[in-house]
Amino acid sequence: MTTRLSSPRLSLSLLLSLTLSACGGDGGSLIPGTDDNDPSAQSPVFSLSGRLSIASGIVTDSDINDKAAPFFASNDDPAKPQQLNNRGSVQGFVSSVKTGGNQEYERFADSADQDDYFRAALQKGQILRLQVADFDADNPQLNDLELGLFSLDNNGAWNPDGPVQMTTSYNAIEELVVAEDGNYLINVTAVSGISKYVLQILPASSTAPAHGMDDFVADEIIVKARAGHTLSAQIRSASLTTALNPVALSTLSSDATATDSDKPQLLSIRRNTALLSSGSTDADPLLTFSPTLYNKRQTLMDIKRLRQQEGIEYAEPNYIRRKAQATPNDPGYRYQWHYPAINLPQAWNLSKGDDVIVAVIDTGVFLDHPDLSGQWIAGYDFIASRDSARDGDGLDDNPDDPGDSPLPGASSWHGTHVAGTIAALTNNAIGGAGIAPNAKIMPLRVLGKNNGTSYDIIQAVRYAARLSNDSNTLPAKKADIINLSLGGYNSSAAEQALYSELRDAGVIVVAAAGNDASSVPFFPAAYPEVISVSATNYQGAPASYSNFGSSISVAAPGGELSNDDNLDGQKDGVLSTVADDSSGTRQPGYSLFEGTSMASPHVAGVIALMKSAYPSLSAADVELLLQSCAITSKANNCNRDNQLGYGQIDAYRAVSEALRLEGGGTLPPRPVTLQSVPAELVFGAGNSLGFILSNAGDEEALTLSVSGNADWLTITPGTTDSKNFGSYNASIDRTGLSDGYYSATITVSAGSYSLSIPVYMQNGAVDISNSMTQQYVLLEDADCIAAGRDNGECTRSIYARADGRYYFYGIPAGRYALLAGSDIDADNHLCQTGETCGVYPGSGTPQIIELNSNRSGMNFMVSLNSSLNSQRILSRPPTESAEAGKSTAP
Repeated sequence: MTTRLSSPRLSLSLLLSLTLSACGGDGGSLIPGTDDNDPSAQSPVFSLSGRLSIASGIVTDSDINDKAAPFFASNDDPAKPQQLNNRGSVQGFVSSVKTGGNQEYERFADSADQDDYFRAALQKGQILRLQVADFDADNPQLNDLELGLFSLDNNGAWNPDGPVQMTTSYNAIEELVVAEDGNYLINVTAVSGISKYVLQILPASSTAPAHGMDDFVADEIIVKARAGHTLSAQIRSASLTTALNPVALSTLSSDATATDSDKPQLLSIRRNTALLSSGSTDADPLLTFSPTLYNKRQTLMDIKRLRQQEGIEYAEPNYIRRKAQATPNDPGYRYQWHYPAINLPQAWNLSKGDDVIVAVIDTGVFLDHPDLSGQWIAGYDFIASRDSARDGDGLDDNPDDPGDSPLPGASSWHGTHVAGTIAALTNNAIGGAGIAPNAKIMPLRVLGKNNGTSYDIIQAVRYAARLSNDSNTLPAKKADIINLSLGGYNSSAAEQALYSELRDAGVIVVAAAGNDASSVPFFPAAYPEVISVSATNYQGAPASYSNFGSSISVAAPGGELSNDDNLDGQKDGVLSTVADDSSGTRQPGYSLFEGTSMASPHVAGVIALMKSAYPSLSAADVELLLQSCAITSKANNCNRDNQLGYGQIDAYRAVSEALRLEGGGTLPPRPVTLQSVPAELVFGAGNSLGFILSNAGDEEALTLSVSGNADWLTITPGTTDSKNFGSYNASIDRTGLSDGYYSATITVSAGSYSLSIPVYMQNGAVDISNSMTQQYVLLEDADCIAAGRDNGECTRSIYARADGRYYFYGIPAGRYALLAGSDIDADNHLCQTGETCGVYPGSGTPQIIELNSNRSGMNFMVSLNSSLNSQRILSRPPTESAEAGKSTAP
């Protein structure tokens, strides 16, 4: 597979199964202190070094448990919160009790870290999402975190007129919605236990309710006891008495303590104020910050405790009531920048991919993903090796993906991601959108724990084309298009003959060009009968990892996870469907990947739209259209280059050309199709950007209306015609806006036709000084582990320096894998949920390095893991190696 993942999967079995990458050279030295009769005495040793980088938008809680972490600053006090931008993700740690671990490594071995406080300027409708990394579904009260959101004034004090919100459940995922624009105090609190967490600050969602919790009265709870229970007993059982003034219980009304009360009661809490006394070592900093806010938060926590009592029918705040005064609806679509980049929304006016079958030859698929429900036709599992297949047998008729790693959370779900890009359901109000939502996917499984073999892939390709194969079965109908997001650097006569046969049979084959920034031909993409797809980033330029060369046919968005060029607070990856089995069972999910594996299905999906519009479309037709740049971004200046081929695919032009072919050379009238150039507006330091609105269709449009939805955004017409088509200027006013990221939408409408133009703006400086906490780099001896020796004997570990640089010295020649990650809870495990994680060279398929010379420049990226739980053991090196940069571990 040719993918780069947002959360690298570090399956050891996968690491050991990869093809070796041989490197020449010399420059070794002999290992000192060895016996001349010891064969290893003559083994040369080498150095290996590089630099880690971190994916964009990641911040670390400034008081994690790892004592080696730089940038330490306590954020336990709401008066001194850690500053955050209004987009991004935080990897954090809190504990309601002391960890009890080794004081040399653990900051909170003898004290609790109950609260983390952050400050951010947030917009109405933004979503705060907290993932409790160490949540135990079987015992949800064991490690229980809650998320709070409190309004602040411009001076950082609590704003009593603003909203107070807090989650009060036992869930692995907690969410709050920002009620109104303003400055906020964000609180992650440990109610019980010890846990890492991931806190995401997401842009406003059009599908999320743009309101939060109603205001309520502090220290008042509306509560009703069940028949046969007394309220006072339930209060004692919930341990609320520890927070109450001694007279509180005795002053409850007689109805409140009645056995069979048939009406709700108002519990008025009189809290013990002794903790407010000056100099108390037990005082909660929030109590000092604002007693009223403290009481409100405690009211919500008391409600949570009461709700857990079997004798309580309900418990709720005493709310304050006041006087009453054409894009897809999929919530993830706003992050799929890669669709407007190829003019896909305009193409949906012309085709949705009806009656087209696309074979996805990959890892199989998660058949039960709701965003792919009904999108499948019968497929097959062609993995012959039972060990690699991980489903208990060899060939079978079930292409369901059980995962390509035995470790929970460590599988790639590569085929599910590819399938979602091609044909995820659209306008179903969940997840993201697919390019050809009315097409069908034929899932064929060839990649497993040990990747895949050419022979298995050949059998799958033959099946898709309704040619004889080892399954001794044929599909009811052959695939129209085959997507191959996989490959290698050796050509095959058997493959070459097969793809030539497929071209003659009318099957269109699309393949990924590879992710090694290399010009070496990558197969099957490099075969002349196959459409070879390179990858672009948000800017439409070649992605840093994408292969290039004379075989490249066309380019498509593949993403660049190290960037956030559109300032939407999310990494510029390709968003699509995946599974998440970190809990032990597969659950539907979505993830951002990068790679030519992601670019290839963009092209396959667009060809599906073309095939639906012109059922006779052939591979030769597509080739001619590409060579004339009629369906790419180079239509006005056609020239081929080795990076983008004939240009980036353009979905609207592609479907228009298919309709022209269907019409015998005449393009039928196309409906009104509103278009903006550019498709998105991204403000950097400037305050003004222009855009041009046009009708790409042939039917006459009604008069345009254009409006923005943010107070800081103004739209002014420039040169326009009688229907208001033409040039416009968007300007922004940053006055009064805090530093951070902001988003808005320009809505363009003409009668029943509409277009949404996303607007992104960065205000002020973005602080990234605390973006990468202490990273640990592991060098694993692949042969040592393959021999069954203990992992501690086979792994060297060192600290990376604060700038990400790392150095290994005195390494014997051999086969190695490079891994890195943080250990924010200091439990000697890397790559758990809530920690950063990465693998060289940064792709989803880790590369085994054959070390036989000094190697430098071994750079790779770590990314925040919000689903992985691979439990990889870390052996801590001595602290001094952090400065010396040398490995002293065995």
